[in-house]
Amino acid sequence: MNEKSKRLMAEQKEQIFSSLEKYSGLKVYEDEIAEDEEEELLNLEKYHFFTLAMGSFRPAQEPAKSIAQDIVIDYYSENRDDVDDVTIDVISLISAIKGMRFNGTQKDRLRVKDMDRYIDRVSFLFRRVIPIECTVRGSL
Repeated sequence: MNEKSKRLMAEQKEQIFSSLEKYSGLKVYEDEIAEDEEEELLNLEKYHFFTLAMGSFRPAQEPAKSIAQDIVIDYYSENRDDVDDVTIDVISLISAIKGMRFNGTQKDRLRVKDMDRYIDRVSFLFRRVIPIECTVRGSL
């Protein structure tokens, strides 16, 4: 059931990973970075990577036989002057993937634990609409 939809979702996910890795040469982690990997990056002072998180599903507005899912890509960087340049490139890369819609970014500056180091984080907010085999209705 819904095999075509599952293939589309897997292809989109693979395209996100490969697009980000090819563009940046950086590691892309799913959901979050492991604690030991994070410690290694902090020790090397190379806190520079992406994470990809898939959100919950909900009924899409249109068409009736579809669901929507929010996708968040976080870009973490330390001591970089090109954060805004990377931001517009990532928006272009991911928006070019079939079914992906850009919804905005959120930019933060995070302090590293108890250190006098700061990391930039840009959260890219995307939504994808997935066709499914039945009509989906929202709550009343």
